[in-house]
Amino acid sequence: VCPEQWILEHPHHLIRLQEEYRKAGSDMVYAPTFSANRIKLREYGAEDRMEEFNHRLVRLAREAVGESVLVAGDLTMTGEQLAPFGKLDFKELVEVYREQGKYLYEAGVDLFVVETMMSLQETRAALIALRESFPDVPVMATLTFEAGGRTLFGTDATIAAVVLEGLGGDAVGANCSTGPAVMVVVIKAMAAV
Repeated sequence: VCPEQWILEHPHHLIRLQEEYRKAGSDMVYAPTFSANRIKLREYGAEDRMEEFNHRLVRLAREAVGESVLVAGDLTMTGEQLAPFGKLDFKELVEVYREQGKYLYEAGVDLFVVETMMSLQETRAALIALRESFPDVPVMATLTFEAGGRTLFGTDATIAAVVLEGLGGDAVGANCSTGPAVMVVVIKAMAAV
């Protein structure tokens, strides 16, 4: 099932959930656009609905939380490998993120979140696309780390923090990793640089 399509077919679930976040005091919610990029949507035969999905999902989030809570446009991995490990070209990947960013920006997001990334290279592509196209919109970038304190592709937290901040990440960090104990070590390493 394509998560974005499912949400659009059952919008009351998202609206109720995000209303609860607002009521609990959240300052920000993520629009459920996590995998609404051209490459990921192709897996479901829905790449031609990319603009519609991103626009409608941002509108649903805004409907749920109003203007008092920030709505972040959420972007993540495409699921394809960059060359030489896969067929995806870095410039093409930048364009994939630029395209999704454009639709999220048009829909009125307050910021972008590039999250649950396992590849520093792919995170770089997303940051480059968003910074070049939308220099005034804040961008938060987070990677996931394995038990050894490195991403699945071998990047340690210190290098990740330096690179992501250097590319214009307004906030950098970690998410969806192996639990709080490992996360504390990763965040301390990032904070040190």
